[in-house]
Amino acid sequence: HYLLTEPNAILFVYGPKSSGKTTLLMKVVEELPKEKFIYYWFDLRGKLLSSYKDVIDMFFMDEESYRDLEEITEKVEGGMMSFFKVSVEKKEKIEQKKIDAFEYMERVLKKHAQDGKKPVIIFDELQKLKDIYLNGGSQRPLIKELFNFFVRLTKVLHLSHVIVMTSDTFFIEQVYTDSTLVNTSEFYLVDFFDDETARNILISEGISEKDASHIVKHVGGVPWMMERILLSGEIDQTIKRLYKDSRGTFLETLDRIYEEGWYDDAVEFLKRVITDRDFEVRKEDKGILRRLVGYELLFYDPIERKVKFQSKLHETAARELLEVE
Repeated sequence: HYLLTEPNAILFVYGPKSSGKTTLLMKVVEELPKEKFIYYWFDLRGKLLSSYKDVIDMFFMDEESYRDLEEITEKVEGGMMSFFKVSVEKKEKIEQKKIDAFEYMERVLKKHAQDGKKPVIIFDELQKLKDIYLNGGSQRPLIKELFNFFVRLTKVLHLSHVIVMTSDTFFIEQVYTDSTLVNTSEFYLVDFFDDETARNILISEGISEKDASHIVKHVGGVPWMMERILLSGEIDQTIKRLYKDSRGTFLETLDRIYEEGWYDDAVEFLKRVITDRDFEVRKEDKGILRRLVGYELLFYDPIERKVKFQSKLHETAARELLEVE
């Protein structure tokens, strides 16, 4: 729906790691008519980005490098780009800031629109740019300038859709509370499947109703866990292995927290999450919550202000290790 309507807002797609954000969007891209869209997809995962030049190298590719990479040509012909193509001379001028990078990108996007293509810019894990500054100092954060550009493309010019995917929900919270962005943005949670949906999926894959209910009771609707159980064909053994892995990870993390000197606070907070069904995040909770989310024990939804364990197996491990009924 978002992509088929006129560009009017930045769309933030957020959710737990491995909840399927990228897979979902790739499926959307696959199903929409390719002749109507041109996609610029920037995947920041695994990229070392520490300077303005690194970002320019990510956004732009010079024509000589482009000719040397045959597989990129195939992607372009399929309507999927991972860069803006420029001449060698123009890229040098962009790096030297003699040409405004955003103005150049805007001209390219307008050309696509004139040719009857709707531009879509997609960022995966954009928060990796939050510590990069335009001048190398501390005065002009690149990400702030980027968002100003995104607002112009969507809200002002209605020229291009902009989708930002992230598993960093504190980054989402920062955006959500920024008065300059909240009225120009939409937020879409891609969470694990709810129990009923997970159960129906398992049944549709040939699992009996009884076994489907058993699987959901223990692992919930985490897609990759469901997939592992389906592929193994050994339900109980696989659930036990998954629990052993989750418990081991949880225990290792608790040991690390103990060494860092905040074990008691972490345990108290985790017990509150387990026992308080009406749990609300307080201002004084943010520091410890950020660290527990960083260790991937918990997931925090800043829009709904809800906290939960990364999976049912993590919660089961927490109840056992922290001796909570």
